[in-house]
Amino acid sequence: MATELILKTLDKGVLWLTLNNEKQRNPLSSQMLSTLTSVLDEAYVDDAVRCIVISAKGAVFSAGHDLTEMARGPDETQEAWRPRILSILEACATMMQRIVHGPKAVIACVQGTATAAGCQLVSACDMAIASSDSRFCTPGVNLGAFCTTPLVGIGRNLSRKHALEMALTGEFFSAADAERFGLINRSVSPDDVVAETQALAARIASRSPQSIRDGKTAFYTQIEMPLNDAFEHANRVMVEAMTSDESRQGVKAFFEKRTPEWG
Repeated sequence: MATELILKTLDKGVLWLTLNNEKQRNPLSSQMLSTLTSVLDEAYVDDAVRCIVISAKGAVFSAGHDLTEMARGPDETQEAWRPRILSILEACATMMQRIVHGPKAVIACVQGTATAAGCQLVSACDMAIASSDSRFCTPGVNLGAFCTTPLVGIGRNLSRKHALEMALTGEFFSAADAERFGLINRSVSPDDVVAETQALAARIASRSPQSIRDGKTAFYTQIEMPLNDAFEHANRVMVEAMTSDESRQGVKAFFEKRTPEWG
């Protein structure tokens, strides 16, 4: 890659994308957002990639947006500043949605603090494993603003009361709180977080790519629907899945008591 903002490592179908701007606390700058969106798009069409993990170097998973970049320049007019901020937020929203709507499972491996848009990144991933000393925060209210955009993703993971407690206090919450709230799947010892994430990713990588692609898309589609519409949509997707060649291969392998070989 031309930039080392994100390090890529592929191991047995699991692609690790490691945020690599430790000195600046791995901010979701314009360049980081663009790079992450690009490498995700590449991974989604690479048949060698079965599962994706997003991790980070250093004590901070991601501090969110680069406040230096977001600040108004000394010679910048209000009319120029507002659309520039909006363009960064729109790029961030595009990247987050690219994770949600991507055809492969994405896991966050959180080794440290995740704040603001960094916390939003955790919420956008399909699953998250965090070290027990990780902390999570949406601190906009402390800066005279409000973490409105991070709450789009966080509010779809947590109950409303937990999401608003995070946003209205701007305080740090522990990994145990994040697990209880539903922001992460589980917290483990800092020494075990990489191995635990790798084990989860390896299990997913061994499953049918087609079923993961179609199933993930169906889940995020139906979850926003009224109950009756959700069942109708899920039924149609399920019929397609159960009558597919890949499903027939999986059933055949089950009866033959062997591991299926996915294409």
